[in-house]
Amino acid sequence: MKGRVPVEVATLPGLVAWCASRWGEREALITVDERWSYARLARETARVAEGLAALGVGPGDRVGVLLPNRPEFFASVFGIQATGAAAVCLNTMAPEAELAFHVAHTRLDTVVYVPSFLKHDYVARLDALTASGEAAGFLQRRIAVVEGSAGSEVPPGSLDYAALGSLPEDGPSALRALDHSTSESPAAIFFTSGSTAKPKALVHAHRSLVHQAFVAGDAFGIEAEDRAWGGLPMFFTGGFVVIGLLSLAVGGAVVLQDHFEAATALDLMERERITVYAGWQLAAALCEHESFPRRRLRLRKGMYAETPVTETLLAPDHVSIAGYGLSETATTICAARWDDPPDVRKRGFGRPLPGAEVAIVDPETGAPRPEGEVGEVRVRGPSLMLGYLGVAREEYLDARGFFRTGDFGRLDDTGTLHFEGRLKEVIKTAGVNVAAAEVEACLEALPFVRAAYVVPVAHPVRGENVAAFLVTQPGVSLPVDAVLEHCRTALAPYKVPRHLFRLDPADVPRTGTQKVDKPRLREDAGRQAGGAIDLLFAKRDG
Repeated sequence: MKGRVPVEVATLPGLVAWCASRWGEREALITVDERWSYARLARETARVAEGLAALGVGPGDRVGVLLPNRPEFFASVFGIQATGAAAVCLNTMAPEAELAFHVAHTRLDTVVYVPSFLKHDYVARLDALTASGEAAGFLQRRIAVVEGSAGSEVPPGSLDYAALGSLPEDGPSALRALDHSTSESPAAIFFTSGSTAKPKALVHAHRSLVHQAFVAGDAFGIEAEDRAWGGLPMFFTGGFVVIGLLSLAVGGAVVLQDHFEAATALDLMERERITVYAGWQLAAALCEHESFPRRRLRLRKGMYAETPVTETLLAPDHVSIAGYGLSETATTICAARWDDPPDVRKRGFGRPLPGAEVAIVDPETGAPRPEGEVGEVRVRGPSLMLGYLGVAREEYLDARGFFRTGDFGRLDDTGTLHFEGRLKEVIKTAGVNVAAAEVEACLEALPFVRAAYVVPVAHPVRGENVAAFLVTQPGVSLPVDAVLEHCRTALAPYKVPRHLFRLDPADVPRTGTQKVDKPRLREDAGRQAGGAIDLLFAKRDG
């Protein structure tokens, strides 16, 4: 039955083998200049699995994947998983310090990587972070993907990805024979900002990811004839699950774009007849491109978002749906259905998916809140992660096994979830979570900063922008250029504050218990930013 996980599919490599057996030469992964069939994906996955197993990779291991959106990303992830190891999806935008933490925290000895991408020199970056500091001694084995990359030589000390294993004639049977994973095995590790200064490494089992591929895909109405735009980074769950797995599970195609550029995206959408779209943080740039009025697009399915350009970008007969999800739940856990009436598809954030449970509770006591009342959203179900690496379960699960989302919401009389704000200090900008504490720690490392308070500022397209209030040392004004240069070096681009404000110590708002009044700062930031769109900083001095 549609929307049910096939009994013969328990793991992601098993999913690839199942798909290849059904759809063989149908196109699975498409780029500007490459086209991989399901059969090729299965063969390449089996080759990677065989090669890694010959190197000693097996159950319980973790292997990093530092690749942009390209077919080898999927073959690497699925091939790693077939050995019984977990794929650690590394952020290609992460600066050296953040990448070093990812490597050390997951204790990576092996990484599949591309030597360079855009302005990033990953050979130099990996050399530097493993030479000293917390990641020293890790990544003893590097496997370089060079075919089709800038330059064609394998860097000294790296293995050649193209030489891993042998390419089997029958990919599905070879992959099934090589698959040493189980439904409960750790399959993938993704990094999320969470609500602390250090990113959290969340671990998903094959079970949760396979479940989402079929159950969420059914809600979205994804079919074999659909083609999804793969412009969101695949190293985040939003790209890997919502775009990648939901499409592959039904025999659809994923059209990959390794970095966003509006003209190229529009070219791909038009040429490949893209029907599935996610990535509303990028929609304005598409609609504002000079060529947009003459484009013939057919974007009909995907996640619906209330933005000024939604109806401009989507086809008039679209069936996009509203939904709510988290990286910890392999994305969508509440959603409308594609075949719901338009007012239902766009209302609130949908109903719990099959198997999922949503509770609205008092955040302090855990007591249930009545229908219609606002409380903390807590969730559990088959798509919930195995856990955070190195974090005790009681820190994020309540006594009944529900995940504490840190979000405020309510359920109406139809069971539809309505989002009402965030309990945790997490800023969601352009679809990515940013921990306020992480940005504050970065800012407070500056010698002229006494204290930093980071809050969100609403933005009509990006959702929220990062804003920072800085208390400087006596007699020091706010040197904006120095602050931004420091942040750009230490933080990923989407974490760099777009609004900076200077505060005198006496003007820091405080509650009755003398805690910093963050809600008041949020209000002040929104007012002082003046509603400006894409403002880099609202106040340079004083």
